[in-house]
Amino acid sequence: MPKNQTHCCKFNHQRTTRPIHVGKLPANVMGHNWVLASEQNMQAIITDGNAAGLSNHYLKPNDTRVLAATDIIGGGKSTQVTFNTSTLTAGTNYTYFCSFPGHYAMMKGTFTLN
Repeated sequence: MPKNQTHCCKFNHQRTTRPIHVGKLPANVMGHNWVLASEQNMQAIITDGNAAGLSNHYLKPNDTRVLAATDIIGGGKSTQVTFNTSTLTAGTNYTYFCSFPGHYAMMKGTFTLN
């Protein structure tokens, strides 16, 4: 996941994101995922996710603040998530990030609707 990249899409459109982990370390050592949330909810999701642990992909189970997310993956793996942008609001600041502990500081970006 490149840092500080912006993804844009149109309203009422299916969007699929396919992160690929190009490293070699296993998920429990250096896992990655892709999480979409409003910018204002990111830090609280991360805090709750740290408590939830790896078995929950560092996301609180059934967290309604999480708009879309993939599982944590290890090196050489890929995953995907598809979501409909009709659930998003134009003009709202959305952020995508990796919820693995400490990764969100560098592995994040902006998601906007056109």
